[in-house]
Amino acid sequence: MGLQKTFAEVSLKALSNNLGVVRKKTGKNGIIAVVKANAYGHGIAEISRHIIKQDVSSLGVAYVHEGIALREAGIESPILLFFDRDTADVCIKYNLTPVVFDTAFARQLSKEAHKRNVTVSVHVKVDTGMGRVGLDFRKAEKEIGTIVNLKNIRVEGLMSHFSDADLQDKDFANLQLERFRSLIKNLKKKKITFRYIHMANSAAILTMPDTHFDLVRPGIMLYGYACCERGNIKPVLSLKSGIILLKKVPAGTPIGYGRTFITKRKSAIATIPVGYADGYSRKLSNNGEVLICGKRAPVVGRVCMDTIMVDVTGIPDVSYRSEVVLIGAQGKERITADELAERTGTIPYEILTSIGERVKRIYV
Repeated sequence: MGLQKTFAEVSLKALSNNLGVVRKKTGKNGIIAVVKANAYGHGIAEISRHIIKQDVSSLGVAYVHEGIALREAGIESPILLFFDRDTADVCIKYNLTPVVFDTAFARQLSKEAHKRNVTVSVHVKVDTGMGRVGLDFRKAEKEIGTIVNLKNIRVEGLMSHFSDADLQDKDFANLQLERFRSLIKNLKKKKITFRYIHMANSAAILTMPDTHFDLVRPGIMLYGYACCERGNIKPVLSLKSGIILLKKVPAGTPIGYGRTFITKRKSAIATIPVGYADGYSRKLSNNGEVLICGKRAPVVGRVCMDTIMVDVTGIPDVSYRSEVVLIGAQGKERITADELAERTGTIPYEILTSIGERVKRIYV
């Protein structure tokens, strides 16, 4: 069996550092560590195992299958389920804490919990301006009053989510915060209170300290990225590979599908075993760079499903033993998910979460 040359190196030390930055920013607030989407591409089980050793309040996932995967990995910590619905029986079976964003799902949970003679803890989500999921803030007071009176339901938390806390202009974020605070105040008058109130994502943790409430929900900042002030957070993942073919070709040689690159000189071309099936975007065709021997080498030709080709003509020390860095540092050079995002017209979230399953994660 051949040696797998492409792998993601995940630094648990950097992860711990970033968790420390969250704590420094938020003090004694509890932390919901967001590990949805395979922990943003870093590996949900191993990342979660490392995080729960560091006294986080709970883990946050998007869908029920992610929560089940964590339970089957032996993780017993509280797990908040952000988006799934019609999953009352599974939530109860696996002890997941669902986020309720409409009254119909709350009634479904109540009915199932009553049938099983158990009480289900939930967090209620209010849409204060994100426009995704949540009770409409204008109607939420009445609907929450209904939900808290359902049998076998314990409304443990109240939450909302910012749409643009990463912008320098905080006007709309502050409007969302004002709507949320007003709702909390009105509910309190009706003697409806919550053990946990939370709204702050990574951007709000870093730039809006008045949003921290009881819990905070760091996501992308745990993995070393943010679309605003960063503090001392460090990228956790490096994507590395090797060389499967080195060849010298004359000027005028087409490289790759569609002959989109033709050499203008006698060139040394290296083939690297990583492609768009591994999450290395096709938009990096004739657009990306990798690090080899501490130097940048351009991607030439189209990114293939399983391979890319790079021009290593200006790198005299390159060999089959040379390490190739697609994301990460080598020598004095560094390529970040931010750089790849800028080159491909996206955000670092997509770069990280696109790294495919066949890329082995190695934890250091």
